[in-house]
Amino acid sequence: MNDLRSVRKSKGLTMEQLAEKSGVSSKTVSLYECTPPKRPSRKVIDKISRALDVSPDALLSMIGPKEKVSRGAELHAAEETVELPDAHVARVLGLIDKEIMELQYLMIEAASLAGEHPSLARSIDYLSADIDLLTEIKERFS
Repeated sequence: MNDLRSVRKSKGLTMEQLAEKSGVSSKTVSLYECTPPKRPSRKVIDKISRALDVSPDALLSMIGPKEKVSRGAELHAAEETVELPDAHVARVLGLIDKEIMELQYLMIEAASLAGEHPSLARSIDYLSADIDLLTEIKERFS
């Protein structure tokens, strides 16, 4: 089982049942099965992984971008290390903190308007995912 759909089916769940069990919409489940976003929401990943009883990392690998591999070719993920002076690290961390605060403010504003404008709920998910990503980057610097 190397994709979300096969894991869901192996658990005997329909998309709607997985949506109900995880607390995300069936549209989101469908999206993550068919055309997952390039930057999936950490909240959505956590909810679906709990509902399917798989680790979030395993779920991310299932829905991640599928690369075509030519016959006999292997894919190697190279991690590049960049060294920065302490002053630059401090500056980057400051910029990340500032961006997180601005995104949190936007999230609060969007949440206050979401009752009148339901379409803003999706924006809140995107903002939350961006905050999670920046927090993760910040932790790597610390």
